[in-house]
Amino acid sequence: MNLHPQDALPVPNEPEVSVVPGVYVQPHELQAILGDTADGRLRLQVDLRTFLRQGAGRMLDLAVWVAQTGLRPTSDMVRLCQRDAGNVLQLDRAVWSQRFGTVLLGRHAGVGLQFLCDASVLQLMVPEVVAMVDFHKSCPVHHKDIWDHTLQVVEKCPQNLAVRWAALMHDTGKVWTRTVQKGKVHFFRHEDLGASLMEGVAGRFHLDPELRDRVVYIIANHARANVYATSWTDSAVRRLIRDMGEHLADVLAFSQSDFTTKRAWRIAEVRALAEELNERIPRIAAEDAKVPPLPKGLGNVIMQATGLQPGPWLGEVQRWLEAEVEASHVEARLEAAAYLAYLREKRPDLLAVVPGEERRRQRVPPQQRVPLQQRVRL
Repeated sequence: MNLHPQDALPVPNEPEVSVVPGVYVQPHELQAILGDTADGRLRLQVDLRTFLRQGAGRMLDLAVWVAQTGLRPTSDMVRLCQRDAGNVLQLDRAVWSQRFGTVLLGRHAGVGLQFLCDASVLQLMVPEVVAMVDFHKSCPVHHKDIWDHTLQVVEKCPQNLAVRWAALMHDTGKVWTRTVQKGKVHFFRHEDLGASLMEGVAGRFHLDPELRDRVVYIIANHARANVYATSWTDSAVRRLIRDMGEHLADVLAFSQSDFTTKRAWRIAEVRALAEELNERIPRIAAEDAKVPPLPKGLGNVIMQATGLQPGPWLGEVQRWLEAEVEASHVEARLEAAAYLAYLREKRPDLLAVVPGEERRRQRVPPQQRVPLQQRVRL
C-alpha cells in the first residue's frame, strides 16, 4: 500500500475532523515517524517499546492514527499494547473522551476500534461494547454478528460525534435482552437498555451533558425512524417530527446508516425510503408552517349567522372563499365577520340553503372547484 500523505492523513492545520473540540493528535507527528506502509500496516520509524513508554496515552494515539489512515497495526504493536493495556486506566477521563472521540470520528473508525479490542484496551474502557464480540456464537438460533454490524455502522454514519457514539452503543442492550421464542430470536426493549448503558459510559468518560443527552436519545429512539414505510400518512410523519423535536436530524442521520445488508435490492430500497422521508419531512413542515388564509372558527360564525347546520354547503363556501383569497380578490386573514359580509355581497346563493337540507350536496361548477391540497379546515 502506497500511503499518499494528502489522501490518507489529515494535513497540518487542516485536521480531518474539525468538529471535535481540541483534537489531540497532530497529523504532522505521525508524518514525521511513519515507517514502511507498503503492506498496509502501521509501522513507526521509532522503537515501539520506547514510544509506548512515553505514557499510556500513546496506545490511544496509535488507535487514532489507525482510525485516520486505515493502516492496520502489526502483530508486535498489538502484543505490546496488550502487555500495557491496564495503564490506560491511569489516564484522566478527559483524555479518554478526547482521544476516543477522535477514534470514533476517523474515516476508518472500525479499524481503530478493532485495534483497541485486539489490544485489550477497549475492554477496560467500554466493556459494554466488547460484550458484543462473538455474542452471536452463543445462540443456538442464528442471528447476525452485532459486533461486525456495529463497526460497519459506525463508519457509515456521518462524522458527527453524537451520532457515532450512538452507532457504537446502539446494540449493546441486545447482549442482555436476547430471547428465543418458537425458533426466532428477539431483543425486546434493547433500545431502552442500551440508552441506560450509555448513561453509565457517559459518566465514565466525563462526556459533556449535552452530548450525553443527544446520544442517549438517539439510542432510545433509533428504531422509530427505522420502521418508516411509504404507507405512512402525513399525520404519521408529523408525529415523528413532533416527537423527535430537536433530535430529529440526529436520529435520521443514524437510522439511515443502520443497515449492513449486502443485497443490492435491499440497499436500493433502504436508500429510496430514506430519500422519500427526507423529502417529506421539510415539505410537511413547510406546509404546517403556513398560516391558513381564513380565520379559525369562520365556519361557526357563518352557521350562527345563518342558523344552518353543518353540511357540504359549508365546504363549498370555504373553497370559494379560499379561491377568492388566492386570486387576491379579498385579503387573507381578515376577521370572520369581514368574510361573512363579502360572501353575502358576492355569492349570497351559496347561503341559500333550505334549513333541514344542509346535508344535501350542491353541484359546484368546475371553474369554482379548489384542489384538495389547497383546502383548509374552517
